[in-house]
Amino acid sequence: MSILIDGHSLSLSIIDAVAVKKEKIKINPDVYKRVNDSVKYVSEIVENDQVVYGINTGFGKLASTKIDKSQLSHLQVNLIRSHAVSVGKPLPESVVRAAILIRVNSLLVGHSGIHQEVIDLLASFLNEGIYPFIPAKGSLGASGDLSPLAHLALVLIGEGECFHNGEKIPSRFVLRDKNLKPINLGPKEGLALINGTSVSTAMFSISLIETLHILDAAFCANVLSLEAYCGCRAAFSPLVHNQKPHQGQQLAGKILDTALKDSKLMDSSERVQDPYSFRCMPQVIGPVLDTVRYCIQENHLEMNSATDNPLLFIDEKEVISGGNFHAQPIAFAADYLAIALQAAGEISQYRVNQLLDSNLSGGIPAFAVKEPGVNSGFMIVQYTDAALVSQNKTLCYPASATSIPVSANQEDFVSMAPNACMKLHTICWNLSRIIGIELLSSSQSLEFRDKEKLGTTGKKINDLVGSVFSPMVIDRSIQKEIELVGEMVLKGEFSNLLPLEIIL
Repeated sequence: MSILIDGHSLSLSIIDAVAVKKEKIKINPDVYKRVNDSVKYVSEIVENDQVVYGINTGFGKLASTKIDKSQLSHLQVNLIRSHAVSVGKPLPESVVRAAILIRVNSLLVGHSGIHQEVIDLLASFLNEGIYPFIPAKGSLGASGDLSPLAHLALVLIGEGECFHNGEKIPSRFVLRDKNLKPINLGPKEGLALINGTSVSTAMFSISLIETLHILDAAFCANVLSLEAYCGCRAAFSPLVHNQKPHQGQQLAGKILDTALKDSKLMDSSERVQDPYSFRCMPQVIGPVLDTVRYCIQENHLEMNSATDNPLLFIDEKEVISGGNFHAQPIAFAADYLAIALQAAGEISQYRVNQLLDSNLSGGIPAFAVKEPGVNSGFMIVQYTDAALVSQNKTLCYPASATSIPVSANQEDFVSMAPNACMKLHTICWNLSRIIGIELLSSSQSLEFRDKEKLGTTGKKINDLVGSVFSPMVIDRSIQKEIELVGEMVLKGEFSNLLPLEIIL
């Protein structure tokens, strides 16, 4: 069954289904009336020879240059060709699919003046598995994601390139093989295709999906580390968290309290209280949950908005040049989430440090290996952990604080949302390995505890880690295991192991 798209109901779960899991979509036919009405309005403007930005003028600083009727289609094609100048590695297929889906949804709002056939062809890209080549670097996240969306629009007119079996080939061959015809752009249609926040929002959406998977795994790592450390369960009592009723903190405390309730390893040491990295998990990971909740809300608003410029208001008979192409909400949210995820990684690394230091671990040999000295155990695993945490700290500098004027100062304040999202993507990948290292380190440390005393949740987590990791008895490289567990974290394989669902 295809997922129905209507311009107003897109969600992160639909992005996941279509962009990641590659489910098909169907356009709600009821929304085509407003789409077609906006096209008729554009035709009226052209016929009446009104001067309207984006329809019969130049673009950006050239907005005062009127274009003759005979050149309007050529104007739109030139716009696409001239703007397709992004560079670097291609955006991942999941991001490209998300961008196409979000662009379709935005155009269906009905303020863009773009033909139904154009939207249908974009939908066909998703349903036919067409993966346009879009270089990652070149958008400022204001005036829309102009350059990357121009690379997408090239495919619609039979130009540009797509990926097929891992290779780039001319788009015209892909369209031919799928029995799809390139479109001829009408007035405003080129601008409508590229003037929006679809790529920034797509990048952010994919990172949010990964973040939710990482958070599931982070709680699993929390549980396993606490059991390996023989931590104090009282710190997670609702009596504590009810006195500081932040929503995320209360949820985090409840998850940990419930997950550890039948563990016989907890409270088995002589410690009265644990170090902050163990004891204050709810107070640290809770605000991370609150941050993610805010980011999901901002993302949801953006993906269901008309982000074109100018916008056509048919009932009012107005065409208004505004700034809905400005991705500042996404830029701020991505920078905010980067800081929160960095903290989640840093506190994870501190727990690993506690487990691997024989002066702090409460009976676990140095670097969690028998015969330390002859064996180095997890010593250098921690170095990799620290390197990843350090890079994430560096990546926390806000991209949204780095606006640069362009287009002869017509576009003098831009969001830099794509840069914020690219940094966030790297942070998510690094964090998947950081959490993976904590899972491996705590699982290895449990070799020096009575694993029969593990709680029900802890045993499930340890068994999943054990499906790809055999405890280290003598030194060996576990590089492959780090990557394997990191990928398991990123893909959500630790989801559904917790006794409570993380509902944001």
